[in-house]
Amino acid sequence: MERKEYKEMDVHNFQLSSVFQQNAKEYVTRPVKAMKYQPGLENSWMVYFEGNPSNKGKSSHFGVKFFPTKDNAQSFIDADEKQYAIVNGVRVEMKVKCDEPLPVLYREEMDIEKNEGVLFQFGDKAFISDESEKYEFYILDSNWCDCDTWIIQDMDGNIRVWDRTMMDELFFFGREAECVYEKTDKGEYLQVAV
Repeated sequence: MERKEYKEMDVHNFQLSSVFQQNAKEYVTRPVKAMKYQPGLENSWMVYFEGNPSNKGKSSHFGVKFFPTKDNAQSFIDADEKQYAIVNGVRVEMKVKCDEPLPVLYREEMDIEKNEGVLFQFGDKAFISDESEKYEFYILDSNWCDCDTWIIQDMDGNIRVWDRTMMDELFFFGREAECVYEKTDKGEYLQVAV
């Protein structure tokens, strides 16, 4: 398996919750603190929405918005507000269909070249309110897939999100053949299965 090159991200813009700091365990081959996703680890909630200017056929405009809490995200959905897009140079109002809110780890990142997270490129099919290009983000739990998501902080402070179902991300814990150890309360390291 070819190893994927990893660019370091600016950890200082990520805000990890106290749930992570209090519950994450320390692991080594490459020393990290890690914790499987559980509610409370997210720092935002994302809503994906789509609509069509003619309200017929396949949806043709898309958007993503971020909210500080799940309740705020649900309020956006419940408000059922129309969104706006530029269609043939004209601002058009559209009714949208929203997906359920998803927990995410996100930070502001205006430079797409530095973006390591999920990247939606809607181009001229984006709603005016779309925030997907303003933020770097990782979806922590989703009904789209069977996620096994971990948040990982290297001992040098770099934050990563790792989904065990993605085979190309195994290097977060070292190569498949390497052992991984968990640090116990007594300061000892015991081998664990990843």
